[in-house]
Amino acid sequence: MSLRLRLVLLFLVAAFVPFGALGLVVRDTFVHDLEADHRRRFEARTESLRRRLDETLEADARAVRALCAHDPFVDRLVLDLATDRFDPAREQALVTALPSLMQGRRFDTLHLLDARGGPDRGRLLGAGHYPDRVGARAPELLDALARNRDHAWLETVRVRDEEGPRDARALVVGCTVERDGAAVAVLGGRFATDDLLGLQSDDEALRVSLLPPGEDVPVTSGEPPRVVRTFASAEGEHRLVASLDDAPLRADLASLRERTLVVAGVALLVALGFALLVGWMFSRPLREIEEATRRVAKGDLESRVATATTRGDDVGRTLRAFDAMTKELAATRLKLLRAERIAAWREVARRIAHEIKNPLQPIQVEIETMRKLHARKHPSFDEEFDQSTGVILEEVKRLNDMVTEFSKFARMPRPKPAPLDLREVVQHVASLHMDDEVGLKVVLPERPLVVRADRDQLTQVLLNLVQNASDAASARHGTRGGHVEVHLQPTEGGARLWIDDDGPGIGPEDRLRVFEPYFTTKAKGTGLGLAIVHRIVGDHGGTIDVGDGLDGGARFEIVLPEKGPIDEEPSASLSDTALPLTRKTQP
Repeated sequence: MSLRLRLVLLFLVAAFVPFGALGLVVRDTFVHDLEADHRRRFEARTESLRRRLDETLEADARAVRALCAHDPFVDRLVLDLATDRFDPAREQALVTALPSLMQGRRFDTLHLLDARGGPDRGRLLGAGHYPDRVGARAPELLDALARNRDHAWLETVRVRDEEGPRDARALVVGCTVERDGAAVAVLGGRFATDDLLGLQSDDEALRVSLLPPGEDVPVTSGEPPRVVRTFASAEGEHRLVASLDDAPLRADLASLRERTLVVAGVALLVALGFALLVGWMFSRPLREIEEATRRVAKGDLESRVATATTRGDDVGRTLRAFDAMTKELAATRLKLLRAERIAAWREVARRIAHEIKNPLQPIQVEIETMRKLHARKHPSFDEEFDQSTGVILEEVKRLNDMVTEFSKFARMPRPKPAPLDLREVVQHVASLHMDDEVGLKVVLPERPLVVRADRDQLTQVLLNLVQNASDAASARHGTRGGHVEVHLQPTEGGARLWIDDDGPGIGPEDRLRVFEPYFTTKAKGTGLGLAIVHRIVGDHGGTIDVGDGLDGGARFEIVLPEKGPIDEEPSASLSDTALPLTRKTQP
């Protein structure tokens, strides 16, 4: 075989094969990323749909419970039934007032039923959506309320619109007021239209449908549809199903395959042409290109060919083209890193917006209630004003606490390590909890256990974990009966510290997320406490793990190195800490 042919073959092997392999890897990576991104979008949109549905149904349930608890119309109706004063005049007054009451609570249907036993059971006392049905009997609504109680269900209700009376499907929630021998059932509902409570996404690719009992979930070529929620009805169980059109994904994959073939074909032609030219030259440029290609394949996009700027012939142009390609790849990688950083900020913004939105709803409800009572000059306005302002102040405090915790998390300073006896920190934190109702047990080694650490930050870590353990034990056992244990022991090259409680524990599905910012299982938690703990432990070069504690409770275990944190390491930026934190987890 001639030298020219050997050089041509060598150039083809050294230049095209690695480039082709890299292209296949990149293509497969892009395909995998596109499919994974499609799944993530579907999961995120489905979860958003489920959350909005839950929020809407919970708001309806609160509105109905408010009617049963302290609404003057309902209270007056119960009193009239109890004293046999519900005459035609009062019935007509209720019929007149009920539509405005239904609209104020944002319901499409509103039933008031006689829930007493006897012949009047199920008599319709009022219907905000169909006043003419007053006096009709609907005991099946009471039976459905008894079956579903605290959950929404699908019900066929009689309504009247411009086309006349008709039957409509509605998601109904209800409650019963029982007082002085009288009982009234209050049922509020929303029409179950095609988009079901207005939940159809603005994204036309996401489809929402309500399947009747016995109908199979439709089969699609992409991601299978997800069942968002199920609703009971007289006919059986209805399923709310969400599906995502995968036509854009298939188009992207087809376009990617076409571009890959074009790039591969162009690369092959270019490699062959350069091989014919290089065959007349020395083998040195071939070795340089081969070596540079190998460096690029290993991820070194800053690699350059030394003779690229000194040669003015075709080989020199080829070498410079190679350098330009690596620069473009490096620029592309930088753009991807910037895109990931922007995505991290978006995630922080989304989570903060979600956390701030929760306190705003009760504030809005209380203000609307006060405005309505003030507009009607209601005698209970002063009492309601005092109660509502208290709720508003409490929610404002929650917002302030949330902002404070976020600010603390964002400005977390670097540790200031110094020799520290961990026994002193544990004893100090334990002394602060000695008066708690929950029993606290501390087990310490006999000899000093000294590590390099920041006293204030480790005190903050232990205070947070002990307080969380105490809250968990109280949540399960009440103010008395719970137990918390703190153990400290030396290890080879450091220390091991764990806190056990006998609370409800942390499920395996939550252990992977428990250290993420804004993840919390507490009703009034900010979700930043454990994220700060994880950050401090990581800054000290340690690890933190969550597992099983006392009697099904939780255990948080910390391992700290004796040498402490690495000196002069720059603090992580907020965008770094906003990403899900890497940690050791137990199965």
